[in-house]
Amino acid sequence: MKLMINIIKVIGLIFLSLLCNIIPMILLQRQSEFSLPLKWGFVLAYIVFIAAVIYFLWKAHKKHEDEAVAQQKITLRDFGFALLFFLLARVVAILGTLLNQLLSGQSTTANDAALQSLTDFFAGGFFLYTFLYLVLVGVVGPIIEELAYRAFPDHLLFKHDRKVLAGIVTTALFAFPHATSLPEFLLYACIGAIFYLAYQRRGNIKDSMMVHILNNLPSAIYFLIMTFK
Repeated sequence: MKLMINIIKVIGLIFLSLLCNIIPMILLQRQSEFSLPLKWGFVLAYIVFIAAVIYFLWKAHKKHEDEAVAQQKITLRDFGFALLFFLLARVVAILGTLLNQLLSGQSTTANDAALQSLTDFFAGGFFLYTFLYLVLVGVVGPIIEELAYRAFPDHLLFKHDRKVLAGIVTTALFAFPHATSLPEFLLYACIGAIFYLAYQRRGNIKDSMMVHILNNLPSAIYFLIMTFK
């Protein structure tokens, strides 16, 4: 019974993560329908919402975190490992994209195409919506996703044990919402596996957060450059 409750909690956290990602996208797409005061109101409401989500998720995460892990500091060595995992993820992304193009004829994944399509709403739009979207892609999204897809499933379903099974399950959980085809699923599963290895190196979710942020920042920067074109 407890396992079923924990499964429901994990599913709920994944939906919460998706909700956090979807809101800025909806605001961008429908911004022309809002008055200026309403636009500002949505910005402030979303900032408060995201701050509350991260605060309470992090507080709950710390209750499950081992004391030894909680005392760990992020050193230059750890950042170096994060860079190595990031580079490995980039290689996997490039090879996976080429394979996906070979099998499906698509030059990019459906997820990346959807993210990039939202840049069409940048020009002449409400800049703070653009800013929220870029921060979501580059920083906020990775933080919440690492908690929802890796930390809490490990806490609630595997109790920091059965690491191979935990890796397989959390990797699949991460890949499913990002993929629309088998090649895309395999691509995102491989990237998710790299994030999981970064997490399990020290058992510290901050490590996979760093790798995930490094992985997403280039896209956020590229989207930002497109804003000024």
